[in-house]
Amino acid sequence: MARILIPTYLGDIHATIVAAALRAKGHVPVLWHGTDFPTRQSAAVHFSQEGVRWRIEGSDLDFSSNDPFDVVWYRRPTIAPVLPEDIHPGDRAISRRECLAFTFGLWELVAPDAFWVNPRQSLRRANAKLAQLDQALAVGLNVPLTLCTNDPEEIRRFLQQNEREVIYKAFNPAQWTDGDRIGMVFTSEVELDDLPDDDILRLTPGIFQRRIPKAYELRLTYMGDFLVAAKLLSQESEVSKLDWRVAFAKLRIEPTAVPSELDRRCRELLRRLGILFGCLDLIVTPEGEHVFMEVNQMGQFLWLEQMNPEIRILEPFCEFLVQKRANFCWNASAGDLLFADFYDEAVRRQEEVDTVLHIARPMEMEHSVLEAVPEGKAPHGSTATVAPVPSRSTSGGAELAS
Repeated sequence: MARILIPTYLGDIHATIVAAALRAKGHVPVLWHGTDFPTRQSAAVHFSQEGVRWRIEGSDLDFSSNDPFDVVWYRRPTIAPVLPEDIHPGDRAISRRECLAFTFGLWELVAPDAFWVNPRQSLRRANAKLAQLDQALAVGLNVPLTLCTNDPEEIRRFLQQNEREVIYKAFNPAQWTDGDRIGMVFTSEVELDDLPDDDILRLTPGIFQRRIPKAYELRLTYMGDFLVAAKLLSQESEVSKLDWRVAFAKLRIEPTAVPSELDRRCRELLRRLGILFGCLDLIVTPEGEHVFMEVNQMGQFLWLEQMNPEIRILEPFCEFLVQKRANFCWNASAGDLLFADFYDEAVRRQEEVDTVLHIARPMEMEHSVLEAVPEGKAPHGSTATVAPVPSRSTSGGAELAS
């Protein structure tokens, strides 16, 4: 029996489903909702010559140094505190600073000897898009012609040199609300006429890339030494040609295999970034060339099995955690746990239990654009998709693939 710590947040369907599957396998998952600190959680750390003792208590949570964890799935922790709206601005600044200092220190004490997916010391580097592209080139992967900048002159020159063949991407997911709708920035074509004034353009660095023709796309999910490869047939629909997420519910995917040399280079990239788990996105051109786009060190993955039950991913991921090693063993069998066995119950728990027990993350913690967007345009004039805000019971698909 393994004890697995899963830092998460309200609405993270991945954490809820994996925790349920782990319990079904006889293990003990502990979900730590960081958003509950400090209003619904308390923590205490004692130091003495006899050693260090700590304890954390809160809604549906009680664990301490007396019950060590075997595994930490560092899923999507919330480190920044969620403070009451009516707190005085001066008090808010002090409280936030002290909570951050305390929480960062606490994470240095929690489960130092556990198997971490992924190691905390690697996360800043693994999440940096510039480092990803740099290391992808270093391991021999093909990358698009790319410019990352906030320099208006550089941006305009790049667009002129690659006329009508440039796409724009944000460094982080961006969204904003407009009444009962949510706007989201996806990968978008951008031309000179789309650009705002230089003073505005300079405020937001962006990723500009020469557009790569696609036959289809690949989503490669690495769990230690184990690979789940999926072919995304994004070119079958006009709306998903630039960004497959736009047509998520209608996207057709298939299990696939990848060339051994591509696999080797991807594994070397993850090793250089210092992570054991990662979701890589690649383009396959009509000529069969593989082009690296990015890696998400804690990307969504259960949607693959949701969209195509032939792609087994929940069971091997659970085995990856409980076996506590990169070279874990798993072979599909009739008795394996299936995504479909847990999804409905996970949604019910989030609707009926979690929303009562836990605090939601404020919009700004989602890398969101909160300010109004002039004339309905996204940053740099890129195309934004605006959709009605989904209820939690219908948001599973979108959340599963983000």
